[in-house]
Amino acid sequence: MTKKLSLSSQAFTLFKEGKKLDEVKVLLDIPFKKAKTFWKQHLESIKMEDCYQFYEIWQNDLPILLPITNFMKRNNVSGTNIVNVLRTANNVINLRVELKRLEQMKNNYLLNQNTNYHQQILPLGLPKYCYEQL
Repeated sequence: MTKKLSLSSQAFTLFKEGKKLDEVKVLLDIPFKKAKTFWKQHLESIKMEDCYQFYEIWQNDLPILLPITNFMKRNNVSGTNIVNVLRTANNVINLRVELKRLEQMKNNYLLNQNTNYHQQILPLGLPKYCYEQL
């Protein structure tokens, strides 16, 4: 006489066989919430809980995040190095912003030199009160 497996053991077995969450729900005739609990426990048991948590947080942004993996594969970037890649990209963005600011200052300086006005030309984007004091 063999002992019947518990519901959770049956679910784990089905997940191990590659069954999906909705399939396990139907096969075991259990509510979705219970099947999801078993699925999370299964993921924990095979050390995949972090992946599930990542999915729970970022599921709506996955289409945006997936191209990062393609970039990593094309450029042989390991997971540990992606942080450096992202920092570098952020530094490049900051550098571009700073270059635009400096270019605006240069243009303002050149305009001041080439005009008969002695009034300083202020860069765009300053608070309103800066322009009112002129």
